[in-house]
Amino acid sequence: MASNAAYRRRASLGCDLRRPDEVTISLPSIGNASSLDSTSTELSANSRDVIIGDQWLVLAKIGWGSFGEVFKVQDIHDGMRYAVKRESHDVRNPQLKHESLVYDALFPGPGIPRCHWYGQHDDFDCIVIDLLGPSLKQLRESVADMPIDIVADLGCQMITIFEHIHHRGILYRDVKPENFLFPASCTVPKVYAVDFGLAAWWRNSTTHKPYPEARKPIRNKTGTARYASLNVHHGKAHARRDDMESLGYVLLDLARGSLPWTGIQARNPKIGWDTIGTLKEEASLQDVCAGLPSGFLKFIEYTRQLRFTEQPDYNFLRRLMR
Repeated sequence: MASNAAYRRRASLGCDLRRPDEVTISLPSIGNASSLDSTSTELSANSRDVIIGDQWLVLAKIGWGSFGEVFKVQDIHDGMRYAVKRESHDVRNPQLKHESLVYDALFPGPGIPRCHWYGQHDDFDCIVIDLLGPSLKQLRESVADMPIDIVADLGCQMITIFEHIHHRGILYRDVKPENFLFPASCTVPKVYAVDFGLAAWWRNSTTHKPYPEARKPIRNKTGTARYASLNVHHGKAHARRDDMESLGYVLLDLARGSLPWTGIQARNPKIGWDTIGTLKEEASLQDVCAGLPSGFLKFIEYTRQLRFTEQPDYNFLRRLMR
């Protein structure tokens, strides 16, 4: 997908002019290169004395949200730095134990960080994972006109990550730019998938779980409305096809800088999901993909026509990005 214009744009963005498979980019500055987030908070002296699991010394808070908090920690034995994600025992739908099991099922694999420990500290469940750097969301926000060949390279990597996840019998179910991170010190744009709290298994042993035909449409949707597949908007159960359609919207978001349904405001989540779903269904894919290589349009068209139990053709999707 590379072009002379794209190479010129890469140069203006601080990218070098090597082949696409060797290209480097200037990732957004996040202060300390070992930090996950530009809003990392250094802790007080007393807080920095906290040691989790008799091994990991807390250094700084680097992320937070409805899921809990993320801290940068240091192994007191070898000085290596990691990330600790913690979740209160009081949360209504705990996810960390499940997430640790998913990491264990997926590692080693392309774009999968390692979960080094799961356990309890005070009133929290905790997992320790590899420390990573800025997110794909931060990259998108810092680069107004992202070169298509960079998007294509990232797309190929992410397709391979999902191929591995699906091969292990798992659905991701929350595809969005903030869940894909770069290494803490990074010039080559290699991505890692994180946050598997909403992941689920799509097969029983070696066979695909049957579609729950008798079940009413799912009212409480799983994932993020902006990137959700049409089937998920319709209340249908998640399948591999939905992960890949969601990935297509993420790639469109990177290539365009936004999506037609970005920025929708609603009084409550249900109205937001319904509004975005209607806009997504009524939008002309030709218009949404206007000015982009044809592979982006074909990506969405292909993933939308997949059947519930059908395995996506990952090689075909990678070819669309080249």
